[in-house]
Amino acid sequence: MIKLYLFSLLSIVLALLVSLNLGFPGDPGYLLIAFGSTTFETSLFALLVAFIVLYVVIKLILIVLRWINPWHLIRFGRNYKENLRANSRSKTIEGLLYFTRGSWESSYNLLKKGMKDSDASVVNYLAAAYAAHQQENKEAWMNCLETAEEKYPAARSTINSLKAQLLFKSNQLEQCVAVLQQMKTSSLNDASLLKLLKEVYLKLDDWEQLEKLLPALEKNNVIDNEEAGLIRVRIFMENLYWTSNQRVDFSNAELGAQLEKAWKKGPAFYKQDERIVKHYVEILFKLDQKEQAGKAIEVALNKNWSDELIKRYGELDFGTPHRQLIIAESWIQGRPGNASLLVTLGRLAMRNELWGKAREYFDTSIEVAPQAEAHGELARLLKCLGEEQLADEHQAKFVQGIGGELPSLPMPKDLGNA
Repeated sequence: MIKLYLFSLLSIVLALLVSLNLGFPGDPGYLLIAFGSTTFETSLFALLVAFIVLYVVIKLILIVLRWINPWHLIRFGRNYKENLRANSRSKTIEGLLYFTRGSWESSYNLLKKGMKDSDASVVNYLAAAYAAHQQENKEAWMNCLETAEEKYPAARSTINSLKAQLLFKSNQLEQCVAVLQQMKTSSLNDASLLKLLKEVYLKLDDWEQLEKLLPALEKNNVIDNEEAGLIRVRIFMENLYWTSNQRVDFSNAELGAQLEKAWKKGPAFYKQDERIVKHYVEILFKLDQKEQAGKAIEVALNKNWSDELIKRYGELDFGTPHRQLIIAESWIQGRPGNASLLVTLGRLAMRNELWGKAREYFDTSIEVAPQAEAHGELARLLKCLGEEQLADEHQAKFVQGIGGELPSLPMPKDLGNA
């Protein structure tokens, strides 16, 4: 504006000087313009002043137009938007930096502010959802994922994958299964999906669904052969347990028959597996199918010896002590130095009320490899036989190396009171 003022002032001064030098005050001159019937007449001085004024007005108009140039406004608007975007991007980046440090509250707040930018990506929503989950704010992380699914339908698979993981971590297993089942239709062979589905079924104890899923887990190398074997064993054991619990519809004898059918369907090596056989025997024992339980242990021991199973064979009363003693004594021929078998033989002799034989077996077991159970059994047998001092010695050794509660066995004192 100062330049314009100075230019206008200079123009006026120059015009006056020229007018004075040319004698405009004395003779301003005369100008006549005719065009058809139209004429225009003025003095040269007035025309000069008019040109100067017109020039100044045009100059002012141009300056004003340049100042309020719409392109400047457009450029200003673009720069303003770019600044907003840059600010949003910086909040997103800052939020992600807080995310990597585990500052969940700060990360969530910054990522949420970054969502307002038009350039915000699905990463904003996914990271914000996880940060909200870490703060145990279910409503916030669910809202983030739902909004992300609406805005970024192409990333629905990734969004649902995170949703399933967060539901699993929140122990909302039923909802997690629903999301995973929906995803499974479009991502049948997704390893991460199958792995999570496996974990959910394990946590829900849904062995039926896990059994159906097992081929896909193996096909896609989600689990190795060892884990697949462990899962199959667990499924088999759970099926046995489930079969035994149908008490409303079947008697114990009928359940025992069904269990035997299920048992026979299992692979041959299951019938030799110590853990599986013990589980099967416990179930049968609860159903009062004692003889069947005893035979299961006998079959297992004949195929694959187990000290744990031979101990169980002596601890439980299968209702056929005489038969059991004969079978167990046939085993001692091949394992004369097996302390666990000797303890079991002593217990079976007790069940047959063969007190002297039982004492011999317990003494031999202690000589071979002293065990708490052998000392305990011998202590209570000797006490019933009236040998208090020796019984106390063995009782002290039993307490010193105590291995658990002794099973219920008939005692000589019980026989004397009968």
